[in-house]
Amino acid sequence: MVEVADTGTGLDPGYVGRLFESFYTTKAEGMGVGLAISRSIVEAHGGRLEAAPNEPHGAVFRFTLPTKEKAQASPEGLRS
Repeated sequence: MVEVADTGTGLDPGYVGRLFESFYTTKAEGMGVGLAISRSIVEAHGGRLEAAPNEPHGAVFRFTLPTKEKAQASPEGLRS
C-alpha cells in the first residue's frame, strides 16, 4: 500500500465517490481524466485506488497492489 496525505483544502465528502469518474473535475481548468486513468491502471494490475478526506484538513489518496504470488493465484493472473 502507498498512501499520500496532505493538509490542504481537502475533499468534499459528498463528491468523493465521483472523483474517479471520467470527465468529472472540481477544477475550473481541469479535464477530469487523471484520476480515472490512474484508477484504471491500478485496477488493471489487480489493485485498488481510493481517496478520502484527511482529518482535520486535506485529502488522503492510497493505492494497493497485490503481491506477485497473489496476482498469479488469481484467475486473471498478473497482467503485463
